[in-house]
Amino acid sequence: MIDLRPLYFGLEGGARLVRLDISGMYLVKGGVSGFWASLFWSAGLVLPLYVLLMLLRFDPQVHDGLRFLFSHGVIYSLAWLIFPVLMERITVFIDRRQYFLRFIIGYNWLGCFYNLFFLLVGLAQASHMISWEAASAISAGLMLAGLVWIGHLAKHALDIPYSAAVGIVVLDLFMGVMINLLSVSLLSN
Repeated sequence: MIDLRPLYFGLEGGARLVRLDISGMYLVKGGVSGFWASLFWSAGLVLPLYVLLMLLRFDPQVHDGLRFLFSHGVIYSLAWLIFPVLMERITVFIDRRQYFLRFIIGYNWLGCFYNLFFLLVGLAQASHMISWEAASAISAGLMLAGLVWIGHLAKHALDIPYSAAVGIVVLDLFMGVMINLLSVSLLSN
């Protein structure tokens, strides 16, 4: 039987982190099993909306179906996996390795909400419920909120000064840009 407690407490913890309530970090399952649970459930909850958005954006006259599917699968996997790998090395470098799991578990649950919000805006725009301009404005606001959420979590979960938290936010933003560039390059030609 599937244990749904990590899902329930993860979503509750993530919702608190979205409200900048750091107590959400202590609700989620910890340790290595908590990391895998947060990655599995977060990526799994976001995946159906991601697939739906990709299907809405698929144009058979422009894209090869198999290449489109493979490229987005690679991009989706990298988007969930590359930041934890980098952060593990960074926490070793800044002597905060003991707080890595606490941070990355909170980051995954926060990322679940962050990505769901972005995908809902994308779906609303792709289905012409809102204009491209409105979707862009909402997305910009979400991006700013996401930077605040990640910085707040990094400061408290890793017990670092705000200047170091800003560095982690910049790294996350840089990784997002690199993933988008990879996406464009994989889907072009």
